[in-house]
Amino acid sequence: MSKRLVVFVLLFAAGLTVALQWPGVSINPGALSAGHAKLADDCFRCHTPLLGPSDEKCVSCHAPEKIGRERPGKTPFHHLLTEKACVGCHTDHQGVQVKQAVRAFDHDLLPQQARQSCRQCHQSPQDRLHRKMVAECSDCHSTERWTPASFDHSRWFRFDRHHPADDCALCHVGGRYDAYTCYGCHEHSESKVRREHLDEGIRDFANCVACHRSGDEHEAERMWRDQRRSGERRASSWGHEREHDDDDD
Repeated sequence: MSKRLVVFVLLFAAGLTVALQWPGVSINPGALSAGHAKLADDCFRCHTPLLGPSDEKCVSCHAPEKIGRERPGKTPFHHLLTEKACVGCHTDHQGVQVKQAVRAFDHDLLPQQARQSCRQCHQSPQDRLHRKMVAECSDCHSTERWTPASFDHSRWFRFDRHHPADDCALCHVGGRYDAYTCYGCHEHSESKVRREHLDEGIRDFANCVACHRSGDEHEAERMWRDQRRSGERRASSWGHEREHDDDDD
């Protein structure tokens, strides 16, 4: 055995001995969170030599069924996880604060039924927009991020200062977001709307947002005028085609 190889083997053995005997000094990646600070000198309570942190050792102290049940304000959900991969979310060596030691939670670790029951874990927002809402969160938001909301209300109706976005119940009575009414305020009484439309010769006005995509009344007039012109052009084009066919005969 060459002299160089002998030196290498001795250094490797010495390094391995130090790592196994005093891992907290030789390979410690940082301070533990406050909850685990007492284990700072007992690495193998959580780690397996040469294999790293062990999920089995985590759950031996932190039973998933009990996590979150003994702390006020915390919602138990760990017992629902489809995988028991603790280090996928918790690092505990990234800082002394618990929040700094937790990575972003992946909701795909929950079963489908739990992913659709947001209120089981989260409290409903109490701002003006959300506090009266009874729809499921997933109707407007994804599990990846809360904002921006995935629902684009402007596809059906654009908000303005007379039609604010923070009072859903004004148009969606009873929390029904698959239906709406424009008769929720004094500006739009059913008799007044009926009279104004009949005066304009408009008899099909039950679906307001078909023409009124915002509070801009002139926008509806332009849309209606464009539709009427388009219809006249189609009728004119159809008439010319009929005349051309008659000439050919």
